[in-house]
Amino acid sequence: MTAHFQAIAQAISAALLHFVWQGAAVALLLWITLAILGRRPARLRYAVSCAAFAVMSALPFVTAFLVYRAPGAAILSVGEPIVDTAVPAALAASTFLPRLLAAIEAWALPVWSAGVMVLAIRFLRSATHVARLKRSGEPVSLALAETASHLARRMGIVKSLRVLTSALADTPSVVGFLKPVILFPPAALMNLSTAQLESVLAHELAHIRRHDYLINLLQTIAETLFFYQPAIWWVSSQIRNERELCCDDMVVEICGDPVGYARALTQLERARLDSPSLALLSAGGPLMHRIQRLTGVAGHQPAPRVSAALAAGLAMVCFLVNVNWVKAQSGREGDFKLDSVWIDTVKYGNLPISVRALGSLTTPTTAQLSVSSQLPAQLLNALQIGQNAVIDLGNTITVAGKVTRVDAASAYGTVPVTVEIKAPMAEFAGHAVDGTVQIKTLHDVVFVGRPVNVAAFAETMMFKLEPDGQHWSRAKVRFGPSSVNAIQVAEGLQPGDKIIISDTAAYGGYDRLRGQ
Repeated sequence: MTAHFQAIAQAISAALLHFVWQGAAVALLLWITLAILGRRPARLRYAVSCAAFAVMSALPFVTAFLVYRAPGAAILSVGEPIVDTAVPAALAASTFLPRLLAAIEAWALPVWSAGVMVLAIRFLRSATHVARLKRSGEPVSLALAETASHLARRMGIVKSLRVLTSALADTPSVVGFLKPVILFPPAALMNLSTAQLESVLAHELAHIRRHDYLINLLQTIAETLFFYQPAIWWVSSQIRNERELCCDDMVVEICGDPVGYARALTQLERARLDSPSLALLSAGGPLMHRIQRLTGVAGHQPAPRVSAALAAGLAMVCFLVNVNWVKAQSGREGDFKLDSVWIDTVKYGNLPISVRALGSLTTPTTAQLSVSSQLPAQLLNALQIGQNAVIDLGNTITVAGKVTRVDAASAYGTVPVTVEIKAPMAEFAGHAVDGTVQIKTLHDVVFVGRPVNVAAFAETMMFKLEPDGQHWSRAKVRFGPSSVNAIQVAEGLQPGDKIIISDTAAYGGYDRLRGQ
């Protein structure tokens, strides 16, 4: 190794070791700053986190530049004694601490290089996966593409973009910076309403508008280079969490209806958990906190952690405090805002059991639809020729039809279904449509809007309105079969009862609530 390369290696090793305490110091300052900011706007918290991340990423380079000393830079004056370099080494060997530091510095660069190489391979695999996602994508319906173009113009996005559907994606995501592509899984197109799809699309467009893909790429590079520093992973996670909150805020500004958007996020997470996990996900940040924040019931975000020791200590304290808190809250009533939850009235009558299907009107009298194969097997097996269907053409125009063909499940995770409509609609030929296929009808049953996170035939506790019209108490409810937006009540509720069907996890310590 030449003298120049040796000097560079020593400077890099010193910078890597110094970054251990430097990164921890920056993370501590960020932790204090975020604690002071509290529930300030997500944009401000995001900017502060990005600034801390930029400082942390720059510190090793600045340190290496400062400690680097080129060979021959030190010039000895005439007559100055030349000190043998072996003497300091011998002196250092006589004490344990200098020997340990010397050994660490000697091994720092080789170990760091090996770690960077391993993570670089992971980075390349991720890039390959992104390319594969793009190649596997197919164009979405014309209506969704037009909606994306309209939202992009409203949000000031001038670069060209594409919206594709891919069976390899298990949640909506954005890939690419110069030519971004928005990917939707087929299940998302089938399980979300038109308004919910628009809000999810606005969220992905917000990432493009904010250049989040580029920033995330820079984060990944920094995480690869400084993988050994836990502080940089923590700061990076803070950035990703705040980034999702910023995009959520933009969705609310553009589309409104935060409750409907929160319900869309819940539907996406439910579909993601039922499908194979992939490396690239769009749903970032703590989902529960995002949904509670959108619906106006979020408390303070959990305080960030700066070290494993501090985390363990806080966990123990929080455990003891929360045990006592739950005991104290049991039987007490909490308050909530009526406009922050979804409420539905229990009904009695006929409950159509339907499945949702998306597709297009291929001819004036034929619609080619796709049903998600992730639905329960009993529903998919019940799809038959001759079943009634309803095709939504948009603009409140619907037309009835019948199923004329049911094909086997495709490789894209869908079951193709052909529907013959009764009234020819030549003007809508080629347009994207939203349909439902009625599997069967349950006659003379009690039913209600399907609660969040409640599956068919589940048994759970629901908050039911008391006779005074102000208080809600827990009631044990057993459910039966479920449809697209409704579910049968087998036991625990009567027609006319009102229940909260949104997520009530925030009120886990209460048996009784008061609506305001």
